[in-house]
Amino acid sequence: MGFQRLISPLASPPPWRWLAGGRLWQRLGPASLWRLPLELLQQLHWWLIRPWRWPRRPPKGRPALPWQLTLPACWLNSYRPAEVSWWWALGVRSWSQLAQYTPDSLAGALHAKRRQPWPDQCRPALQLLADKAALLACTPERWRAPFLLLQPQPSTPQPHGVVEGHSEIPAWWWEALWADGVVLKPQRGHAGRGVIRFRWTGSALEQQALFGQLPTDAPYAAEAAPAADAEPPTPTQLLAHWHHLCRSDEPALAASYLCHSTELPAADPAVVVRVITSRPSPGGPVAVRQAWLEVPLGQGAVAFIRADGVSLPRPGKPLTAAQQEALDRWTQQLQADAPLCVRACWDAAKAMHQRLPAMDQVAWDWIPASPEPLLLEGNGGFGLLVPQLFARLNAADLRP
Repeated sequence: MGFQRLISPLASPPPWRWLAGGRLWQRLGPASLWRLPLELLQQLHWWLIRPWRWPRRPPKGRPALPWQLTLPACWLNSYRPAEVSWWWALGVRSWSQLAQYTPDSLAGALHAKRRQPWPDQCRPALQLLADKAALLACTPERWRAPFLLLQPQPSTPQPHGVVEGHSEIPAWWWEALWADGVVLKPQRGHAGRGVIRFRWTGSALEQQALFGQLPTDAPYAAEAAPAADAEPPTPTQLLAHWHHLCRSDEPALAASYLCHSTELPAADPAVVVRVITSRPSPGGPVAVRQAWLEVPLGQGAVAFIRADGVSLPRPGKPLTAAQQEALDRWTQQLQADAPLCVRACWDAAKAMHQRLPAMDQVAWDWIPASPEPLLLEGNGGFGLLVPQLFARLNAADLRP
């Protein structure tokens, strides 16, 4: 564990940009002399090791990017090849164009730099956002679904934990397992890691990774509910199985699976509305900076669509006929008018930002349910790729 903590920062790119903005070298992160030796090692690791691990050929369906773009982007700087493919799909064809945007790997450095002048660098708000259960606990009831914080070995009573007597397990647990399912995710996870949906069919437990796929050697849920009993799993049993699936022993947040409003077309899993809110100063007004819908199209494809129905171009192989039909349904629905359930997410996100300690920007994930949106989580260290792609797309729309 200690070795991993040592290696992990070395494998991350330093907060440096090369040949961008007319400068030979630019530092994004907070300036500290003691950081310089580590950053030098990070840069050497990136230049000498990391790019060699990438495939020499692009995945099937993606264009072969010219070396004049990939050399400064992916070797000299820390853009990922898949990231450059997204920019290529949006019409970026040269390094001078791409260099206007920050690589997604440096999102943390850019956030830290922007928060330097804020009170305590926004740490109180960041700590609250990182604690998913604590954030939901301070969310108004109309914007949250029932949830449980499941601890591996609860030595002391937890505010949202569970005692294993069946009579003390909330009714919604059993109702959700028999209906749309229960979702478990890491209490302090990010990027969709370990988000798994479980449903009880009456004799077996179904499991579905909501982001990505389960490993090919993922165990089935035999130990989560003994076959002889043929009963749905209790929270402790399901947590043990989730640990087995994710190969971890961390706390998990459990909640009923949420469905979006019938005002919107059907999708599985449910559509998520991401709303980025910002405020110019600790006492300034909160505004919606950006918002879009993340729409599953089937077979792992996801479309990023603005509220007016404009979607980001997708890199890679073309959509199947069924996926294109699903995308067309969504874009046509949104072009007519953004439904009330989507617009309600914007107002709820602004209100939630105002409840936080001093914080500059937050990315909120909502299920556009009816009659009220339901909060999934808030993120202070959100990625930059999709926001920057939409910023370029929005700028292009404004040109005469």
